[in-house]
Amino acid sequence: MDARLDALLAALTRVDAPFDVRHLPEPGALPSPWETWTLIGLARHRGRQFWVADLVRTRLRGAPTDLAAAGALGHPEAVPQLGPVPGMPEWEYYFHGRGCRVTHKVDGESIDVDFYGETAEYFDTYFYKNYLESLRRPEPPEERLLALHPSPRTISLAIASLLAAGGLTPFEGRDSHPYRLADGVIDALDAIDAFCAAWEDPSRRPRLAALIGDWPAAEETAPRAERCRELWRQRVRRDLKVPFVGADALQALADLNSPDLDRHLEDALREPPSGIVSAALAVIGKADDPKWCDRVYALFSRVDPSGPLPQPHIWMTSLKYLLRHGYRKAEMTTALAKAGRTEVGEAVLVALEHAPELALPLIRRGLISEVPIDRTEVAAILTLVGKPWSLQELLGALKASDDQERTADARAALLETGDPEAERAVLEWEEMNPHENETGSYLEIGGRCLGPFYSMGEHVLRNRGEYVRYEMGKLHDRVMKLRNVVPPEPPAPSPWWKFWAG
Repeated sequence: MDARLDALLAALTRVDAPFDVRHLPEPGALPSPWETWTLIGLARHRGRQFWVADLVRTRLRGAPTDLAAAGALGHPEAVPQLGPVPGMPEWEYYFHGRGCRVTHKVDGESIDVDFYGETAEYFDTYFYKNYLESLRRPEPPEERLLALHPSPRTISLAIASLLAAGGLTPFEGRDSHPYRLADGVIDALDAIDAFCAAWEDPSRRPRLAALIGDWPAAEETAPRAERCRELWRQRVRRDLKVPFVGADALQALADLNSPDLDRHLEDALREPPSGIVSAALAVIGKADDPKWCDRVYALFSRVDPSGPLPQPHIWMTSLKYLLRHGYRKAEMTTALAKAGRTEVGEAVLVALEHAPELALPLIRRGLISEVPIDRTEVAAILTLVGKPWSLQELLGALKASDDQERTADARAALLETGDPEAERAVLEWEEMNPHENETGSYLEIGGRCLGPFYSMGEHVLRNRGEYVRYEMGKLHDRVMKLRNVVPPEPPAPSPWWKFWAG
């Protein structure tokens, strides 16, 4: 570990030592607060991951070593892939690949772990970010971490710094992922726990913050606090041009209210379609300042709504921002009809809000789209609307296609409505277009017969109801505001002879 980390770990042992203002660390002498609290957070999360491993062993009859070695093939025999944790009904588990996620049904706390060998000590940044986002009532250490990283995605920057400094150790043979606490940090876990226990007392926090160099918490507006922020801004700026990381860096500058943020947003909007462009739009959209309309329109004009990802998302995000500000409203409204892959469902919602006359063509295109998410979102929207016209659109999808996959979402949505007519229509369609379910294949590993395993196409067909329900949950609040909108039937095209006669 580098000298700054060694000094931090030494400082953590002095929680109860006499307070000597002469020996407090200046900004830069220790890791930044953004890095320090990320390290503290991971140190605390290690125990949670070990707890999940214990649940797998003792309550779910699983073995982390089997999951690590065989992935999905190592899931415990005769135990469903998901369900309530035996003896702990408030927690729900879900086995996936080489890991397991447990989620509290009431407060939403979600802890996800991938296993490597017997151990649960390796972290996944995506899992940890999701954990932080799941916290509705974070404990004081996580509360401080989230105050520094209000957009949890930015912890990736602190993690990269900790890896470079030796505070985190990547898995053998890997450069960065997954990673665990370095041995020196593990040796300091008792000191970290004592520090966090002391942090519970608000009256002690200014002194404790100064002890670890968290000057923004110790003296929010003093020069040392601002120096801490500037050092972190300098660190973040170095990553702006790094592929895949630049988006997190831009978000971090936004969270810091960096004085040069506008310049970096302008630069990002001129980049080819990528994550940093999407991040810039997210920052601009959150601020919702109309001063960006001209630049966002320039971006909108050069991306293809049906082009490669992430162009459709960038196009739709730009369009929604411009519509909110009434910028070229007629042009933006008309453009909705061009919404392409992955964004048709979003276009339906925007059309219902701003241009109902465009909604039905989008709905009909989305319901039998070749893009699964388009079909699922549109089917979920229509199910939530729950009006006669929306039911007829779902039924219309069955009349428009005899393809099993293309109609799977509409059929699942019709069954979700609970309408007898809808159920009869699905049964009739399936009788006319029978599908022979796959029997599945089996594997024998270590004396265990594993399976059945199905093709991806079969898996998709079997799980459409689950996917539609998931999207219904995500879209519920938005659709409820629009469910009384009745989109008009689009005008029929004029006969060819009228054009000829004209």
